[in-house]
Amino acid sequence: MRRLTGVLGVTLGLALVLSSCGDGKSSSSGGAGGAKSEIIAIAADPLEYINPLNENGSPGIQVAQAMFAPLVTTDPNTGKTVNVMAESVTPDKTSQTWTIKLKSGNAFQNGQPLTAKDYVDSWNMTAQGSNAWKNNGFFSKVEGYDAMNPPTPDGATPKPTSVKTLTGLKLIDDLTFSVKLKVPFSQFGLTLQYLGLAPLPEEVRKNPDAYKRKPIGNGAFKLDGTWNPGDDIKLVKWDGYKGPNAPEADAVTYRFIPNADTAYNEFLAGTVDFVDVPPTKVKTFKTDAPDGWVTSESSGANYLTLPAWDQRYKNPKLRHAFSLAIDRKAFADLVGLATPASGLVGPDMNGYRADACKYCDFDVAKAKQLLQEAGGFSGTVFINYNTSSATGQIFAEAIGNMLRQNLGLQVKYAGKQASEITTLADTRKLDGLRFSGWGHDYPSIEDYLTPMFKSNGDANFSGYSNPELDKVLAQGDAEPDPEKAIKVYQQAEDIALEDMPLIPLYAKQNAYLHSAKISPRVSKYTGVQALYSTFK
Repeated sequence: MRRLTGVLGVTLGLALVLSSCGDGKSSSSGGAGGAKSEIIAIAADPLEYINPLNENGSPGIQVAQAMFAPLVTTDPNTGKTVNVMAESVTPDKTSQTWTIKLKSGNAFQNGQPLTAKDYVDSWNMTAQGSNAWKNNGFFSKVEGYDAMNPPTPDGATPKPTSVKTLTGLKLIDDLTFSVKLKVPFSQFGLTLQYLGLAPLPEEVRKNPDAYKRKPIGNGAFKLDGTWNPGDDIKLVKWDGYKGPNAPEADAVTYRFIPNADTAYNEFLAGTVDFVDVPPTKVKTFKTDAPDGWVTSESSGANYLTLPAWDQRYKNPKLRHAFSLAIDRKAFADLVGLATPASGLVGPDMNGYRADACKYCDFDVAKAKQLLQEAGGFSGTVFINYNTSSATGQIFAEAIGNMLRQNLGLQVKYAGKQASEITTLADTRKLDGLRFSGWGHDYPSIEDYLTPMFKSNGDANFSGYSNPELDKVLAQGDAEPDPEKAIKVYQQAEDIALEDMPLIPLYAKQNAYLHSAKISPRVSKYTGVQALYSTFK
């Protein structure tokens, strides 16, 4: 699963449908009206393009999941990592150099055989900073990354460099390549299940912009006809997929509906087969669809994000005061199906600690004391919220009222489209606080810490940087023993909690409605997956 920034009200459930491992077998292609077809509603703005290497949002990766196959994935029954396109993934003794061998006989949907060169060239394109592809940060640990990503002013795009390839990527033969990392990284094998590492065929690599709306994947589904932004994305099973665990469906349609309540009502009207339950319906969904709902275990994490680029929020004591002034139990009850957060890591992760956060209790007296010690706050606290969410303003005002009543702060609210909030934050122009959420791409607490808290993390929502935390993360990366690595990563979480660029709010149990003809797959390891539904 992946980033949800500035969009409290677009649930993490959209991010919980990303693991690519199913129980069905490939079958002949069927049209959109085939016997086994489903329409999946996504409560988000329509996609502008489909390119998993340039997409780190849940909606886009959800579509890419159907069209692209990863190297490895998480088995929904055991939680173990299993191979998909990879034949083997082998580290050296230090976990610094990894050798990846592909299975033979796989191809892209244009007929081109899938080779190691496709991965190497696709990864080099993504690692080139001047391309400004969203999954660039995934390659920051690979040797040669720094030469392709020169120091750049915060929020700016790196200038083109003469270096076009990562020195750490080496072709061995048609089906084998190696990856040398700058430092040892024991979790690297787990990262290979992220679809941001998917390969692009040669013709797409030559002109990516020409294929933004006609992607060529290597997965179980391909586009059924043409697609333009705003249209439903209609996919049909691809006969050429020889990988394991193809979904049972013959055809899948993704329908983007920006308003979550509207999407929910579309389900009740019978026009879609699967939908997330929005925050406004958590009290009623079981009676609205008594025979067609499922829930996931609580997972992911939701935060209040403070802008590290704004000097007014620099003092950690001020951030601690904000956190202590929030009644998480009351806020979680307002959100529904939620539990108060006590750390930065999702509760479904190995290494989660129920008492990690020292500043997540509700303590008004302590909050006032710390605010005074921090010198108070100058001016107005703006809380930005997503206007596409029916509950965005409600949740923003709930947090604002706590800050106003418990700390005496002046608070105002700024409603914007989620995309505008993200753009302003990415360019360090957003004034005030915003909501954010995170779900792991691979089952490691490292994936909660590196992207959001490392200095160059590709989802560093707040613009936070602490060399001490970077150093501890590197120590965890270098620890080959998984259990020992967790202990080191927990030290990094402690540093981030002390600095508190993100204030933990809650973890959510996600709920979904499904039509009578399908049964979504439910797994404690991979969440609820509509794509891998069984048909009745």
